[in-house]
Amino acid sequence: MSTAAIAGALVGMSQAKTQMGIQAVLVKQQLEADQGVVDLLASAVQAAPAPGTGQVVDKTA
Repeated sequence: MSTAAIAGALVGMSQAKTQMGIQAVLVKQQLEADQGVVDLLASAVQAAPAPGTGQVVDKTA
């Protein structure tokens, strides 16, 4: 292998490493955004009234 071929291979590997790093950051950011949505929905479910609440009028009050 010539020096130019080795240098070209190293440049290609460096670019691939950079691209993989960027993809990892993007996946992490998407995961954090998805977790925020899940947390929001979980808090909304916990704050919801119990099933059946508000369906019958309490006339004794």
